Amino acid sequence: SLVQVGQLALNGIVRAPARVRAVTWILPDFQLRDGDPSQDVAHASVLFLVDAKLVLLQSSTTENGPKYDMRVIAHNVEFFDLIRDQGSLLASPIQSLPESPSSAFASMSALGLDRGLRDSLWYFDGTRILCWLDIKELLTSISTESNSDLPQPVAIQTDFYPTAVVLERGLVFGLDTELMQRSDMHFAMIRHTTRTQLFLPHILRRELSEGDSAAASILALRYHDLPYFPHALEVLLHMVLDDEVDAGLEKENSLLPSVISFLSSFPDYLNIIVQCTRKTEVRSWRTLFAHLPPPQQLFEESLEKGFLKTAGGYLLVLQTFQELGSSSEQCVRLLQLAREEGDLDLCKELARFLMALDESGDTLREALSRMEIRIPGQQAQRGFTGWRLPSPGDMNKHKQVHVNGKPPELARPRRIGPGLSLSGLGIYENDESPRA
Repeated sequence: SLVQVGQLALNGIVRAPARVRAVTWILPDFQLRDGDPSQDVAHASVLFLVDAKLVLLQSSTTENGPKYDMRVIAHNVEFFDLIRDQGSLLASPIQSLPESPSSAFASMSALGLDRGLRDSLWYFDGTRILCWLDIKELLTSISTESNSDLPQPVAIQTDFYPTAVVLERGLVFGLDTELMQRSDMHFAMIRHTTRTQLFLPHILRRELSEGDSAAASILALRYHDLPYFPHALEVLLHMVLDDEVDAGLEKENSLLPSVISFLSSFPDYLNIIVQCTRKTEVRSWRTLFAHLPPPQQLFEESLEKGFLKTAGGYLLVLQTFQELGSSSEQCVRLLQLAREEGDLDLCKELARFLMALDESGDTLREALSRMEIRIPGQQAQRGFTGWRLPSPGDMNKHKQVHVNGKPPELARPRRIGPGLSLSGLGIYENDESPRA
């Protein structure tokens, strides 16, 4: 059975109860941990949604009992979600999912200094989903003592209808509709599909833009075990780079140095940079590498750490910046390492790369001779299985193949430099930029 421990009347505030679509309250931490449940009403601030307005009643204690200051904090609200209302997070006032084994994270949690997004407030205004990272800062900003403006929420654009925030996965979950119509039917069908979108890059960007790299690092530690965490960091860099290139910001006002410094603390840093370059226009590369070490240095670091495909991506950057020597010493070294590692796909792409650099094939022959690989002549026609330079007929073979009079649908490599491409490194003309 339920036992009443208090009541709160909203007479004069809500004229028609049926117009209230959602209501919750916010208790201070001391009341959650050690407070008497019968005194919850005296300390609670009330948050409710009425007539598409998100209204906050902030409590304060006076001699005559609790007093409430009312303020409309958002308009055109369809729904809101206070994360601390989720049952899995109410077990401990300092718990938030997912947890991280990091000792730094553990010490912060033990002191109660790190709360992740446990106190965040999310709402959807019909076009965007917005988030206040800390409800306590919101309460402080609307108190009569401070009388300050509301903090700006983090805005996340979605191309579907969001229905929930999956905090432990760093995702916004929602639904999308597809209209299907067939010529043999006289009616249309609507099919619903589920969609997801990362919210983590937007939160990290806000923390970094406010100069709080420590908060961004602690938040990132909570999600670093997710398989798509490197992609989330790539999306962060992609968003900031595109915005700064379009805005034409000066170097002094750029957020890129802070973002790159933040990314450099993760082991996938070198690959994140390469993945970002393949999804941006070449005109953006100068802006990006103005805040990075020289591409040659990043190439060497990739080789030292054994990231051969990542190093291959930096070859494209070196060639585009015309820093790749005619002898292509870097490519030869990478080809040698790829052969030692048994990565034949990378060897094939690097051979094509050398052929594109020098159509005569001299550079490739020199590379193969350095690697002590035999280049047969007529023996290749008698079944020799070693390396063989492609002939002009081989290069045009794909152009002559047709199926039922139609050319096959092949993924065409996107050309980065003059006549150069590395399709094996994931650079294609039909690649889509990562969804922010």
